[in-house]
Amino acid sequence: MKTFVIIFGLSTFIVYLLHKIKLPPVIGFLLSGVIAGPYGVGLVRDVSLVEIFAEIGVILLLFVLGIELSPTKLFEMKRFIFLGGALQILVTLFFVVLISLIFLNFNVALFAGIVIALSSTAIALKYLADKGEIDTPHGRITVGILIFQDLVAVFIAGFIPLFSGGNLKAGEFTVKIILSLLIVFIVLWTSRNLVPFLFLQIVKLKIRDLFIISVLFLCFSVALLISEIGFSLAFGAFLAGLLISESEYAHQVTADIIPFRESFMAVFFISIGMLFNVDFVGKNLLAVILISALIILIKIVGGFASVALAGGSSRVALISSFALTPMSEFSFVLTLLGKESGVINDDFYNFFISASVITMLFSPVLMIFAPRLSELVGKYVKIRGEIFDVVEKGQNLENHVIIVGFGLNGKNIAKALKAIGVPYVVVELNIFTVKKMREMGELIYYGDGTSVDVLRKVGIGKARLIIIAISDPASARKIVSLARFENPDIYIIVRTRYVSEIEELKKLGADEVIPEEFETSIEIISRVLNYFNLPLNVVREYISKLREDAYKALRVAEPKIEKLISEIELLKYLNIKTYIVDVNSKARDKSIAELNLKAQTGVLVIAVQRGDEILVNPSSDFVFKAGDVMFIIGTPREIDKTAEFLEG
Repeated sequence: MKTFVIIFGLSTFIVYLLHKIKLPPVIGFLLSGVIAGPYGVGLVRDVSLVEIFAEIGVILLLFVLGIELSPTKLFEMKRFIFLGGALQILVTLFFVVLISLIFLNFNVALFAGIVIALSSTAIALKYLADKGEIDTPHGRITVGILIFQDLVAVFIAGFIPLFSGGNLKAGEFTVKIILSLLIVFIVLWTSRNLVPFLFLQIVKLKIRDLFIISVLFLCFSVALLISEIGFSLAFGAFLAGLLISESEYAHQVTADIIPFRESFMAVFFISIGMLFNVDFVGKNLLAVILISALIILIKIVGGFASVALAGGSSRVALISSFALTPMSEFSFVLTLLGKESGVINDDFYNFFISASVITMLFSPVLMIFAPRLSELVGKYVKIRGEIFDVVEKGQNLENHVIIVGFGLNGKNIAKALKAIGVPYVVVELNIFTVKKMREMGELIYYGDGTSVDVLRKVGIGKARLIIIAISDPASARKIVSLARFENPDIYIIVRTRYVSEIEELKKLGADEVIPEEFETSIEIISRVLNYFNLPLNVVREYISKLREDAYKALRVAEPKIEKLISEIELLKYLNIKTYIVDVNSKARDKSIAELNLKAQTGVLVIAVQRGDEILVNPSSDFVFKAGDVMFIIGTPREIDKTAEFLEG
């Protein structure tokens, strides 16, 4: 108990201080472990207890990872995972082995390459989440690579003993692979046929504590069982998570277990910090610094090359590579397994642990400077295909619209522009999307909208409107600034995620900023008010006021709305709806008296709009024409009946 009090108390204080300077909690946990551990001040000296902390933390982390990464989710991200991830591992592994063979034998060099190629999921995802960049091009690529790395780490953990003894034995390696595939098959079958039945029996009892305990029992028992047949506890815990991930109870398990995830991560990183040998680093300071710097450099080069080969721009490749610089939490696990299996000696182990902790400590600083550095590098380093030649059709565009980003929003905008005959051109960073859309006839080009060269090639100087429909806040700001400078008269519409970004984008020159989180609120408010049958003009006035007040009205109640809602009982049984008379409508060329809607369906015609003119309370001899908008009032059932009647 004393140990827990010390490490959690110290980490609370350090994490609080680091938060003030905007550094992630992971660094605080690592520093807490360094200070409190047996190689630091020595507040905690029981090394065996530290190792237990680390092992439990790893098991729980891998279990949660297995729940989150179900086979279905893995398949959906296959392009980012398998292409980007495989390239990153192979490219980094190649550089590490090439350099390491100068000092080490092949098996140890290969082991070192695998350990160094892995990156910290916790640190990278924390950075991307805090910046709101998970859904950006570099965010998606980074997440895909991290998932692939985690899968490789979990799989490789079972083969670490094969690296010892000087040479890999092909027979043992083949047996391990076959056994691994068999285990995965059994896990997939069990997850769909046995686990749901067992959990159903537990859920029927409606005892939440029993449910949580049974989940933890499954986690540790499967991990232990897998370890008994020669694989690691980490691999077993991951498979236990997969067992649950495909069941209908996965969401409940996640809801009960995920809240503990931060605690698991804290325990794990604190324990890793405790393994940092301060005396060893002091005696080998220069060597540790050089090794750490070399690892960071190799990971940046390897990450950049892999993302570029996968189709990313120079900017995306560089930011992704910086996010992948910290050594992985699994690197510690593999290094420890390598030491226990005799693959590496104590000195090698200490160098790896020291370098890993240093990369984790300094990587957040590198990430802060990554966007600025990527802009500088992007001016001089161009990946083939990134700067394109605009075809004659694109060069002749005038008074056109530029769409930056061709996700769901970009595609919908393009459909609308095509429907009304407005010329447009699209700039997109996903090379696969570009190729697919070009085959479908879209005027779309591969390029980074933050590049002034790209904007000029799609005619920014002659464009009438630019729509920035991407999920990258930093890139959106850059594009707004460039577009306004290149064309002072252009109208700029920006899609952003958060209300907090509106003011800065407006200052940079945006004419319209559409924040997703606020527009979602607007839509909900609008539907709520319509549900209560508030007059359409009141709803529109209120929504307009929300936007005019720069979204501040969300925090202030409107007396007019409150008064109307208090009197809503008089209106809740009535609806006012519109119906457009088309060429096939039964109302066309007939008078109100001839239709006799009151007798036929029960509704009343209270107004008619013809062009820009609105006729209120039209007479019974009014004759409808195609294009007229009919305003009718009645109960929801009567409204539906009217629509069916008029459509025949």
